[in-house]
Amino acid sequence: MMNDEDTAQGQPPHVAALAAIFGAQRTERLALRRVQARDGPALFAIDGDPATHQFNPPGSASAELADREARLREWLRHWDADGVGYWAIMLAGAPEVIGFGGVQRIVWRKRDALNLYYRFAPRAWGHGYATEMARVAVTLARAHLPQWPVIARVRPANVPSQRVAERVGLLRRPDLDDAEHAALALGWEG
Repeated sequence: MMNDEDTAQGQPPHVAALAAIFGAQRTERLALRRVQARDGPALFAIDGDPATHQFNPPGSASAELADREARLREWLRHWDADGVGYWAIMLAGAPEVIGFGGVQRIVWRKRDALNLYYRFAPRAWGHGYATEMARVAVTLARAHLPQWPVIARVRPANVPSQRVAERVGLLRRPDLDDAEHAALALGWEG
């Protein structure tokens, strides 16, 4: 696994090239960088805030530090294996992480796909940051990984999250819904 300096040494050329493209991005207001081991406290604070799970069933979000550390290790493995994964999100010029998001490869319905994810600290809600970050993630995904559809699986009651996915080009796909999630997708054929 890579250390906090996150070099691409030892990776296959295509993974290293993707990591160089996806590893750090900027928007007018945001800095997006690959997650690092040192992001554990920020992940614990954001993901551990009950407000960030208001649309999830009670008890679905673990309050255990070990669970969040395992999630962070999984995110780091995705960067190492695929050259793409979720970002730590900061306001441009500020060191504090205000959220996590981006695209990460998953196998869904027996196919490789890119899962669009975003979770922000409540103080960052209502500023359009999720849409701004998601737009970058989807644009990069379609340009550099067009073979993989982009999907967002959202709780049906989480209308704000569905709107973010729609604003960045994902289409509501009731045919892909499951018992717990409404599905939105871009590039999903069949």
